[in-house]
Amino acid sequence: MAEFNDRAEEMAYRIQADAKHFGGVLPEKYAIAWRGYLAALLEWNLVSLLQYDSLLVHIPAVQDDPAVAILRGRD
Repeated sequence: MAEFNDRAEEMAYRIQADAKHFGGVLPEKYAIAWRGYLAALLEWNLVSLLQYDSLLVHIPAVQDDPAVAILRGRD
């Protein structure tokens, strides 16, 4: 694996490599896993909100995203 100076750069590389493995688009269960992983990085202040948002554009949207519900809390 390549070396990275920036955590967000590494995550973008890993997400894109995973998508490439699946023919260019992440299957939904992988998109859910990546969204949860990124939410954890955000919650633990390992990536900034700007980095989090920039990484999400590489991941397909998930209807009723459980990572968002967990990150924001339930009503």
